Amino acid sequence: MLKLLWTTIKEHCRPLLLLILTLGTYFSIVFWKMLSFKPDGLYGGHVNVWSDWSLHIAIANTFAFKSPQYWFSYHPLYASGKFTYPFFTDFISGMLMRLGLSLKLSFMLPSVIFTIVLLVGMYLLFFLIVKSRKLAVMAVLIFFLSAGFGFIDYIKDFMANPSWSFLKYVPKDYGRYDNYQWYAGNMAVGLMIPQRAFLAGMTLGIWAIIGVFYTTIRDKYLLKSTKIKILAIAGVLAGILPVTHAHGFIAVVIISGILCFAHIKKWKLLSRYVVVAGVISSILFYIFIWGGIETDSFIKRHLGWSVDGDFFDWLRMWALIWGAMLPLAVLSLYVNRRTIRLSAMAVYLSGFTIFTVANLYLFQPIAWDNSKLFWWAYLIFSPLVAILLEKMWINRNLMFKLAAGLLFAVLISLGTIELVRFIQTDKHSFQMTNNDDIKLGLTLREKTDPLAIFLTAPSHNHFVMIWGSRPILMGFTAWVWNFGFDYYSRESDMKKMFLGVSDVESLLYKYKISYVVIGPSEIYDLRANEEYYKINFPLAFSNDSYRIYDTRAIWRGDTE
Repeated sequence: MLKLLWTTIKEHCRPLLLLILTLGTYFSIVFWKMLSFKPDGLYGGHVNVWSDWSLHIAIANTFAFKSPQYWFSYHPLYASGKFTYPFFTDFISGMLMRLGLSLKLSFMLPSVIFTIVLLVGMYLLFFLIVKSRKLAVMAVLIFFLSAGFGFIDYIKDFMANPSWSFLKYVPKDYGRYDNYQWYAGNMAVGLMIPQRAFLAGMTLGIWAIIGVFYTTIRDKYLLKSTKIKILAIAGVLAGILPVTHAHGFIAVVIISGILCFAHIKKWKLLSRYVVVAGVISSILFYIFIWGGIETDSFIKRHLGWSVDGDFFDWLRMWALIWGAMLPLAVLSLYVNRRTIRLSAMAVYLSGFTIFTVANLYLFQPIAWDNSKLFWWAYLIFSPLVAILLEKMWINRNLMFKLAAGLLFAVLISLGTIELVRFIQTDKHSFQMTNNDDIKLGLTLREKTDPLAIFLTAPSHNHFVMIWGSRPILMGFTAWVWNFGFDYYSRESDMKKMFLGVSDVESLLYKYKISYVVIGPSEIYDLRANEEYYKINFPLAFSNDSYRIYDTRAIWRGDTE
């Protein structure tokens, strides 16, 4: 089977080499620049990385520096909460750190490898669908350079104030629409780079789909043993998606489900995939996710996704966000409906199904997270649109050729602009943690109990969570809500504990708080009454910005 894969890759050496040398090189450079240790601390190369990678580093550090019995003892953002976060990518990084690699390399290497494997898999899947090397490459470019009509605003702003500096560095993200909770126009800028689970999930998911797709179209030409092996491996890849990327799992279930249904006559063969994927995913779901969602409204019906207006408001939103992609995909499906093969049609229909489902239901409280499904739909629409553009290009009518070129430019213009902007990390890097706080966090990791609970401000990048690798009572509120925790009473109790009100000792006892951290965020955001803690509890650790008080005597009756 490996021989079959290697032979296939060699047959497509040139287009694959082109994609790896262009997109692969770009993303390798980007991932290398995403983390940098400077004289004053650790910096993230983009605001999205500054926010999201704080949690990823915390999870990776847990795997790297804590004993295995503590790995899944709590959620990094919610002490005593079940660790439901898809951890596969961060587990790999944690293991690399255990082997001695630096944090930067441990994050970069898996990301680059997943990117290369994704590029190869995406190209091969598109080739299986469209049977054309050129169209497969075009579809990959359409997907990675994705964005909407924001480039029109870019042109307007440039015309109003033309300058070389504007061309060199775009001052803002023109694909971002906060009013629709769409926080990045380009897939890579919004998801693939900052949200590490998305990259791994799409990579594994695409290769799982390739396995199912390939066996359905090559059924008559493959040995039975080869087909079983391919489907079993595809089942394993799909099966581990619940701990890799939940939205990727949903997308793969829809795509492979429709693909299997289209070939229902081959149910005995395809059952190998279904059974393997079903058993593995069910076990992982039960172990790592079941019971971890505390709220009843985690998944809810919401017609039109983030739009509360009428149908025309919904159309306007998608025109802004995706530009010409959606109408071109619909038009292409209609124009090519008689020539599209069964397996390809099943995949295309699954794309529209994913798009429809994600417009009907919110799969997490924050609407933006549905973008992880919408980009799967965009992925499937990409080869469909490439087919249409080729038909227009080969038409003898010059107007069709011009229209094809213009539409292709429209599809990739803003994405290209955003990727050029993204790589200029010197213009938009942000400090994640300063050196003093990193040192204090490492001291906590060394000198406190692995399960000691810390009361901190609900920050997304608190040093106790990231570098101390210790449970914090509650982290960034929006994320805690988005992960399905019923946090309202805990949030109220946190405020009371920091204020030092009359029942503070009973609350410290209730949550088994070992240490209370008081620093800038705790003082300014939560009005922490440090005088109360200074009088009643010993100072255990400190630096110039933070004081950490030992409160274990409240519930243990002793101290170390």
